[in-house]
Amino acid sequence: MSKNIKRMAAMFFVAVMAFCGCNKADRFTVTLNLAGAEHQTVYLCKVVDGEDVLVDSAVVAENKALFSVPDNDPQTLYMIKYNIDDKCGVFSFFTENQNTTITGERDDMPHWTVEGCAVMDEMMAFHVKCQERYEDRILSAYKDMEMAAMSGDTAKVNEIYAQLQPVIKEYYDYQVEFVRSHSDSYIGHYMLDLIKYELDLDEVKELYDGLTTETSFSRNVKKYIDEGGFQEIASCCEVQ
Repeated sequence: MSKNIKRMAAMFFVAVMAFCGCNKADRFTVTLNLAGAEHQTVYLCKVVDGEDVLVDSAVVAENKALFSVPDNDPQTLYMIKYNIDDKCGVFSFFTENQNTTITGERDDMPHWTVEGCAVMDEMMAFHVKCQERYEDRILSAYKDMEMAAMSGDTAKVNEIYAQLQPVIKEYYDYQVEFVRSHSDSYIGHYMLDLIKYELDLDEVKELYDGLTTETSFSRNVKKYIDEGGFQEIASCCEVQ
């Protein structure tokens, strides 16, 4: 073999190795440590132009499922979906194209944790505060209202309802403040997109006008405003 042929072969080998290395680097892994779903299929979807698109699926084995994910826009929103024993589950998260680990029990999704993505550290900290300050209290109050209603105690239902209204207002005020303090970040835009249905349209407009950058989430809010506050909500468990 001539020196030129050897050199060309070596260059080809280097090029192939570089190509393989780039391909490997262009993917990341989402690891789901999920108790209570052994041998069940779970799905990883991403949101594209407001639609859920299937990325990968996996069967839970030894409480673990692995998803191989191609790099996307770092602001891509992902969702773990499952429908097991007629129970629908949807868990949303960001990865910023980093290897990400999600851990939790199937029937306790509010307490799932996410590791590997810095922006999710901030999101999860915010979520924990919402849960500890408001969501647990609101859920408990609704359960008390349900018990009172079942026993026919209308006065008790009305009393609990009246006591709950300031808590609910404070809960949404807390989320609105998060949007205002993250007007230049896609996580603030995502939060506004998430809570827009619970706010008056005028308040949604005011918060949208305060955003300082544009993202897919802010465009979704703009569409909601342009349509007068109405958007059809797709089924949460549907996997396309």
